[in-house]
Amino acid sequence: MKRLAILVLAAAALLAGCGGDDGPGGGEPGKPVALKVGVLPIADVAPVYLGIDKGFYREENLAIEPQVAAGGAAIVPSVVSGDFQFGFSNIVSPIIAGGKGLPVQIIAAGSQAGDDDSKVLVNEDSPIRGPKDLEGKKIAVNTLNNIGTVTLNNTLEKEGVDISTLQFVEIDFPDMQAALEADRVDAIWEKEPFITRAEEAGAREIINPYTSTAARLAVGVYFSSRRYIEQNRDVVDRFVRATKRSLEFAESNPGEVRRIITESTQTPPEVAKVMDLPHWSSELNPRHTRLLTDLTVKYGLLDEKPDLTELIYEGGT
Repeated sequence: MKRLAILVLAAAALLAGCGGDDGPGGGEPGKPVALKVGVLPIADVAPVYLGIDKGFYREENLAIEPQVAAGGAAIVPSVVSGDFQFGFSNIVSPIIAGGKGLPVQIIAAGSQAGDDDSKVLVNEDSPIRGPKDLEGKKIAVNTLNNIGTVTLNNTLEKEGVDISTLQFVEIDFPDMQAALEADRVDAIWEKEPFITRAEEAGAREIINPYTSTAARLAVGVYFSSRRYIEQNRDVVDRFVRATKRSLEFAESNPGEVRRIITESTQTPPEVAKVMDLPHWSSELNPRHTRLLTDLTVKYGLLDEKPDLTELIYEGGT
């Protein structure tokens, strides 16, 4: 929680000092509005790159500049400060931000869990054979006190694991496999395309925390700051419209998703061809939003739930 507190304070300070200039707004007449969008190096954000590739954002007179970060907790301060106009994250990051009083709003759906795109993996020769064996072990997550720990705690608690013994270690997704192979951690919570890479090197699955929490768990969302939304509502609505088109296109065109992943995340084509893909929907899932909000409070990441009606932006149609 210490890291989150530091991020919250830093974001608040940046917001206070950013004056009246939010960066890109309506733009010059006739010129596309340049927008920085915080993203992660995982398959979930493929629709953004497809939207750029297929011209969906260009048709809304928007020029998207993806900004890769390690996790949603790192993207939130950049969105609040105005350095990024929009951000992609698992939904727990904006839930925590809203609960801590940061002025953010969820503006669009982002991704849903695939059947196998979220796994806890161990080395092939590891003595860990089942969930109970994870008691007292070091588990890598990309961001501490976030959706990884929430869904892992939920899943392992249901398996009878004493979750108070778990030791979570923060490691970026691309670096987890090396940490596992070097025995710096006992297990890793990975996402695609890194799951397929690790499994091809011999890693074994122990549990899938997303599907254990809910089938097709609605994980990812796009969000912005309240200030940017208030001052640039037309830009926000255009971004949401283009993003919804991108999400629908990605869900209907898995071959295009696999192609764009090789270009946007430097995933080898042979990995992209066989890796499990997330699902995408243009609509938010209220039931899963409430579920993850409840679990965020249950496992101590927040003292009380944020007002979800205030957290979710109604627009972009």
